[in-house]
Amino acid sequence: MIIYAGGFEKFIKDHERLVFSICFSFSKNYFDAEDLTQETFISAYRYIGSFDGINAKAWISKIAVNKCKNYLKSSQRKVYPVEDEVFSSIPALEDSPADYIVKKEQSENLYELCNALKEPYRAVAVKYFCENMKLSEYSLQSGIGLKTLETRLYRAKKKLSKMWGECK
Repeated sequence: MIIYAGGFEKFIKDHERLVFSICFSFSKNYFDAEDLTQETFISAYRYIGSFDGINAKAWISKIAVNKCKNYLKSSQRKVYPVEDEVFSSIPALEDSPADYIVKKEQSENLYELCNALKEPYRAVAVKYFCENMKLSEYSLQSGIGLKTLETRLYRAKKKLSKMWGECK
């Protein structure tokens, strides 16, 4: 068993760039190349006994190439490209960041406008538009008749519509 002069740590330092560049040229992926580089040195450490001490560069390069070839053949590596049309056909589950910001800004504006209303319209508008409370639920909670709340909401909507138009 011939050991590399300076120990295995020095062996790694001396050859890590070479091994990484080989692995990267095969995998075309930085992270996969890192993994393959590590596997190459682990394999070299296990089989250091078979190293004849002549041309360490060729020996570690051969191990790296073999690791890369095995990786390219393996099922864990299989990559299936997906076209943009496939992504566009999948409905988004959430709003885009821009949509979220617009909706949030509109909500804040609506809340300010509802709070600018005078009572009794303010309370019903805030409950209905900002807190998403049903009028029947608000009627039970407040003890105010449903028809009264419907009338107040109708008038609040008219006032809000006018105020919203003035804001723009």
